[in-house]
Amino acid sequence: MSQPQSILLQNKQGMSVEIINFGARIKSILFPIQGKPTEMVVGYATAEEYLTDSFYLGATCGRVCNRIDGGKFELNGVSYQVTQNENNNTLHGGVDNFSYRFWKIESSTDTKVVLSLESKDGDQGFPGNLKLQVSYHLTEKNALEIEYFGISDAATPINITNHAYFNLGDESCESLDLQLLASNFLELKEDSVPSGNILSVDNSDFDLRQVTNIGDRQSNTTDVNLKNMKGFDYCYVLDNNDVSIVNASLASKNNGVKMSFYTDQLAVQLYTGYWLSGVFKPYQGVCLEAQGYTNAININHFPSSVLSENEKYQRKIIYQFEAIN
Repeated sequence: MSQPQSILLQNKQGMSVEIINFGARIKSILFPIQGKPTEMVVGYATAEEYLTDSFYLGATCGRVCNRIDGGKFELNGVSYQVTQNENNNTLHGGVDNFSYRFWKIESSTDTKVVLSLESKDGDQGFPGNLKLQVSYHLTEKNALEIEYFGISDAATPINITNHAYFNLGDESCESLDLQLLASNFLELKEDSVPSGNILSVDNSDFDLRQVTNIGDRQSNTTDVNLKNMKGFDYCYVLDNNDVSIVNASLASKNNGVKMSFYTDQLAVQLYTGYWLSGVFKPYQGVCLEAQGYTNAININHFPSSVLSENEKYQRKIIYQFEAIN
């Protein structure tokens, strides 16, 4: 078995990010709070522990992140069955998805690393030879910029995200304040796959457009679905996909730190980490997984997730950190 390699990015402001080639993962984000480097994400102590991780900690998820209903889809008149790894569904790309691959380190500097992966035609059941790159760039403005680039020699569904769990140095994400600028979300069936209905957040506990304490909202919700799911695990439709405009913010009053979230993706999966277990505990971190609409390959009125032959796939995510009073 290959061994995970670690790449350390550092800026002149005292911030550092550790990336590992296994799953092209974010292992650590250290941001200085009153001069002390403080961990912003949930992670294992060693890179080797990620080899048996089942929570997608910091991972690059694909070929199609989130869920595909029944692991089935039709594309250009051909029916496909991809590997199922969450009951009958395909989650984050299948049994041996990109989170569990060793990516090639193409280049690295003190502030940027580029990793690549080739996914062959038929990989997990998906069509087309896909070449994919992800770059991580730590700026002097304390922003971690993630960019995805891909191309396939045949039409294929693609939906790439990062699955970092943020806690901003707190013991639980339930102490954090969240603002998510999304007026709609995808209704779920009982198997956690979208029904196809797009629902308004108006007059509901799904409305996070104003700054909301995560723990208060989850503890006091009257929504049956949120109660049954023990928190959030829903795909929100973002109000804008201009990467220069903030989509969400997360703040820790305890540590005086704020993370602003930007993306050009259409949606974000909000997951508050109920299923974390073992060396971790439920709600230890919250995920903001920028992505396309969940199960779009099977729902015609959702924006398409299909990458055409030789079309260029390019998406961007930015996590911007700052100290607050």
